Amino acid sequence: MGREHKKHKKDRKRHRSRSRSSTTDSDDERRFEAKGKEQKRHKKDKKRRRSPSRSSSADSSDEERRFDKNLEEQRQLKKAQLRRQKEEMKAKETPEEKKARRMAKKMQKDEKRRAAEAEDTLIPPELNYTNLNNPFNDTKLTTTFVWGKKLEKEGRSGLTQDQITKEASQRIRKNLTEAAEFKRIRDSRAAVKEDMEMMKRDADLRASQKTDSKEREFQLDQVKERTRIRIDQGRAKAIDLLSRYIRYAGENFSPTASPDFELVNPIEYIRTTLLIENWMDGRDTKYGGMM
Repeated sequence: MGREHKKHKKDRKRHRSRSRSSTTDSDDERRFEAKGKEQKRHKKDKKRRRSPSRSSSADSSDEERRFDKNLEEQRQLKKAQLRRQKEEMKAKETPEEKKARRMAKKMQKDEKRRAAEAEDTLIPPELNYTNLNNPFNDTKLTTTFVWGKKLEKEGRSGLTQDQITKEASQRIRKNLTEAAEFKRIRDSRAAVKEDMEMMKRDADLRASQKTDSKEREFQLDQVKERTRIRIDQGRAKAIDLLSRYIRYAGENFSPTASPDFELVNPIEYIRTTLLIENWMDGRDTKYGGMM
């Protein structure tokens, strides 16, 4: 009886341990399944988050394609409109206008051709140098010099003759442009210098004129002063009295205020005085050697 009871106890323990292990296994399986579901849900969320950006990029690309298509349609429409306008103008123009239009078109083509040829040539047309007419006596002036060693050292030995000619032409044109700019600056400086010198000469001329006028005023004042002194000292000449009368001619001056002006006929007095002075000068000249 005791043995059976013990055996029954052991069986119950084994059953409990098995049930526990089965429950732990089932719990692990549930956790694993839940984790897997969570990962799947996370992936779906990522896809949902990514899908708007993809849709927006697709929408933007569609908009760009529509914009390009509309732009191309507008260009084609504008070209067709211009073509239609040209055809209408051609249909309405007179023979003289048609001839003038063709001549202008031909001249434009010739100008473009000359410009292209000038780009291809080594010597610019403004230099007017040829192999036979140049100041260097160089019969190969228009031929591009190829410095093979230099090109090889610079790693440009694979350049063609046309490329080398184009580079040399561009270099020459750049030098000519710089020379023209330097000449313009030099001419502008020379013009400014000439203007400054002209302004200085004008200032000197004005200063000299002012000095001359002051000198003349000083000389006139000296003459007046000498006249006054001679009159005050009783040595007045006829010209002194005449100058005095002229000086006071426009003023409210009374001749009786000064004895120098108490003359009945001043002009006659001046003439008499001059006659006496001339007579005295002639007498001195005639008898100067005898006295």
